[in-house]
Amino acid sequence: MSQHIKTDVLVSGGGPVGLLVVYGLARPGVKAFVVEQHDKDQQAMYGRATTLYPRTLEMLDQLDLLDDMNQIGFIGRNSVTYKDGERVTSRGWHTMFQRITGTYLDYCLNIRQKYSEGVFRDAYKRLGGEPYIGWKLESLSVDPASEDDCKVTSHIRNLETNETVTVKSKYIVGADGGHSLVRRLAGITSEVEQTEYKWIRIDGRLKTNIPDANLGFASIESKSHGNVLWVQLDHGVKRIGFAMTKQILAKAMEPFSLEFESVDWWTLYSIKQSVADTFISNDRIILAGDACHTHSSGAAQGMNTGIHDAVSLSWKLAGMVKGWYSSDVLQTYDTERRAAAQYLIELDKAFSATISGQIPETHKGRYTDANELFTKLFDESIQFSIGLGVHYEENIINKAPTTGMVPTGWRAPDALVYAPGSRLPTRLFNLKKNHGQCRDSREISVAVEELRTIARTLPKGMIRFLTIVGQYVVEGDKYFSIARLGYTCFDSDQSAHVAYSVSPANGAVVVLRPDGLLAYATTLDNVGGLAAFLGSLSRDAQ
Repeated sequence: MSQHIKTDVLVSGGGPVGLLVVYGLARPGVKAFVVEQHDKDQQAMYGRATTLYPRTLEMLDQLDLLDDMNQIGFIGRNSVTYKDGERVTSRGWHTMFQRITGTYLDYCLNIRQKYSEGVFRDAYKRLGGEPYIGWKLESLSVDPASEDDCKVTSHIRNLETNETVTVKSKYIVGADGGHSLVRRLAGITSEVEQTEYKWIRIDGRLKTNIPDANLGFASIESKSHGNVLWVQLDHGVKRIGFAMTKQILAKAMEPFSLEFESVDWWTLYSIKQSVADTFISNDRIILAGDACHTHSSGAAQGMNTGIHDAVSLSWKLAGMVKGWYSSDVLQTYDTERRAAAQYLIELDKAFSATISGQIPETHKGRYTDANELFTKLFDESIQFSIGLGVHYEENIINKAPTTGMVPTGWRAPDALVYAPGSRLPTRLFNLKKNHGQCRDSREISVAVEELRTIARTLPKGMIRFLTIVGQYVVEGDKYFSIARLGYTCFDSDQSAHVAYSVSPANGAVVVLRPDGLLAYATTLDNVGGLAAFLGSLSRDAQ
């Protein structure tokens, strides 16, 4: 290796978030590499994050990662809860599965972090990337007066040979965990709120006589250890989680039994919450994952939130590097994701208390049963927790639509459509893979030439097109005279048009963000409005 490296993006931290960022950057052709001081293959990294929710699965599917993960993990579609040895319904995790609607990925995937990282790492390598394992970030600085756009200078060191290398990059991403060195070197503050709660997590070959414990999730409303969680993981391994108290573990499982055949991993940790004051510093230093927010694992948000960060960041950062987007687009990573993290932290404060068997101060006097309060809070926030309800306010990339009923900044609907000549449907999301470009789904009429003109005014590669025709595919192309842009598919039962509240007779233009959220929608006779919106995103608009 040379003593100097020049790249578009340097990522510090080779966990799931860091790997997803470099993979998401590599897909549209951005030059980036990741440094990680630990050799994950040599570590017993079986524990940590496990459960992935439906919206996260949709994001991974659009990045062509989900199939490999489904081959490894345990697919859970139900849960059971017990109180005083009796089954109770519509409580705890059971509520979650009752609320999963509007997605074809109506399940949770339980897969240990070691295997998730392996899938992400292998996918990155297939695109020609190679993580720098055994290397540690030592320092970084930003020089706004640098003659070229590589204004970030970092020094990395090989922990085995002590070799040091200078890295010049346009951006640096800190995905290096709760004790982030990137955050500290950048001087970004992140005030930590420490709680009195301590939790235990154990993964291994465990046996219990809890009925239906292998559905995916089970929980026991324990009198001594809060809300005890039982999760079916990959490779036949189980996880048990409970609040640390003075009572022995056996009491947490009462009246059920627990037997340990082997233990792969365990941890005892204190619950704390924090959110960084900013996720972007000096326009060049960016934080993601635990580096910018920490919380408990009570609602299984850690891995999910980190993946949402990585997906949001990678398409915006890639567009900046490739010259597609203005700097205002990248800044929405901070405003959108930090607001989501702040909301999560407020939820987590209540979750961590109730899961530990305590009533938080804000609810004392109104509730005496912590498990009852947990169920209420979990039910009220479940759409956010599973990701389908995560949304962002109106901003430069979320403009209020002038047609349809889907609000801007919310997840765009999925639907079944048909490729030309095919009798088998495919999901609309499968045709809108995330390669970092905005997607333009449309029913095209005489305005097509104006639409083509708009496309020619935008940076090459910034936008991709998909035409959805409201007719039966088996009838042949009755509307062969209609001009189209991009890939064409057929909406035989008009379910896609209904999902987007678009009339097949009148059509519409719908702009989707690479992360699958609605950016803008308008009628075909408002081409000027579409041009103004897309033009505002372009770097040329600055």
